Amino acid sequence: MIKDNVRLGKGLEALIPRTTLSAGRTILSLPITAIVPNPFQPRRLFDDDSMSSLVASIKKHGLNQPILVRRSGDGYELIAGERRLRACQIVGLEQIPSIIKTVSDEESLQLALIENIERQDLNSIEVARAYQRLVDEFEYTHQAIADAFGRSRSAVSNTMRLLNLPAIVQDDVASGVISEGHARTLLSLGTEEEMLDYVDRIKRGKLNVRQVEHAVSAKRGQPNLENQLLLFGELETQISRNFSKKVEIRGRKSSGKITFIYNSEVEFNELISRLTS
Repeated sequence: MIKDNVRLGKGLEALIPRTTLSAGRTILSLPITAIVPNPFQPRRLFDDDSMSSLVASIKKHGLNQPILVRRSGDGYELIAGERRLRACQIVGLEQIPSIIKTVSDEESLQLALIENIERQDLNSIEVARAYQRLVDEFEYTHQAIADAFGRSRSAVSNTMRLLNLPAIVQDDVASGVISEGHARTLLSLGTEEEMLDYVDRIKRGKLNVRQVEHAVSAKRGQPNLENQLLLFGELETQISRNFSKKVEIRGRKSSGKITFIYNSEVEFNELISRLTS
């Protein structure tokens, strides 16, 4: 269970007060080769652009914020700061500013999770898997997780429900191929085969969440409506490509509206020119 002196909602300062960081008395320069990754690290995907930016910053200014480690055998185990550690390795640094802290496995997972959420959002699948580890390895309840992260219990439960998706669909959510909204809608389908079929339709038709919601709700008993919504998604994609503008189709074949979306006067004039030529 969560200990009274470890409140995740307060972030890393729950274990490392800002005064300690600013004083610098506990910051040491450790050999990078002596530090092993955190086995509780919830992040699995690291954005290339973000990493490139961090690498460039370290090359120019050095590392401004230390990583957090704990002792492990003859070396150290990372607690928080994997992006900074990886970036320093890419730069080729031999030493890295570090703070050594004595923490339990539970606190290590907590800190790795909150550090990622605070500094660079985890995707929803990574968060769900981290929550599940708190349940499986540390016997947390959904309410305890909610209290720790300042979320509602239902929000925690809904996030963890994403783990009921087939592994291949989870990967699509994690990589951003489909959104969390898409994924929640797919959970209402009965079988894995149906979920995979709809993921394929989402990819092919560039369907938004609303279109998938309507298609899923219409699936039983109104197949024509479902096909129509899927057709609209494909048409939106085709028209958007032809006009180089985002397009939304709402309604049905019998009545509705087609909306062109522009973001500047130049785009407006270009669109009018195309439509009136």
